[in-house]
Amino acid sequence: MNKKIILASVIFAAVTFMTSCGGQKNLIIPRAVSSADAISVGALNLQKGDYDILNTVTETASITATYSSTSLKLISKDGDFSYTFKFDKSMGWTLTSFDGTATFGYFLQDASYNVDNLPNAEEFARRVAIARLIEAVKDYGADGVLEPIVTTRASNTGKNAVEYQATVTAKIVKIHTTN
Repeated sequence: MNKKIILASVIFAAVTFMTSCGGQKNLIIPRAVSSADAISVGALNLQKGDYDILNTVTETASITATYSSTSLKLISKDGDFSYTFKFDKSMGWTLTSFDGTATFGYFLQDASYNVDNLPNAEEFARRVAIARLIEAVKDYGADGVLEPIVTTRASNTGKNAVEYQATVTAKIVKIHTTN
């Protein structure tokens, strides 16, 4: 039997066991997901003429989180989406309403693909900014990004409200094909 199938089965069983234990239910957040490969400079192993740096691209996303004792509302500053979550001791977080859909981006080496257990405004901002960077990579016809830098800032914007602004900057590269 294929070792990959056995490994996948073991991982699936472990994840199923871990997610079925405990009182908290998994939270399903409607979203779109994009991914790209973030290339480290050391891993390129290419000569200078083997690739072109097309541009340095910076993308941002701002999410406002309004907190109350049992709910959390996340709103994209651009108006792309809003999500309202409610917390119940027995059920955990539940999505009570949403408008629009967030587009999340991940670099392939990201360890955390799961934002379904806790609505986290900072994570929403990061993932939306990364998705926008991935769209820019696609628009340029690039092959990947070189060592992206992701930063997040938080500022109080009112009573029980915080704005999270994430910025992602990376050089986008096109690798020359070999004949």
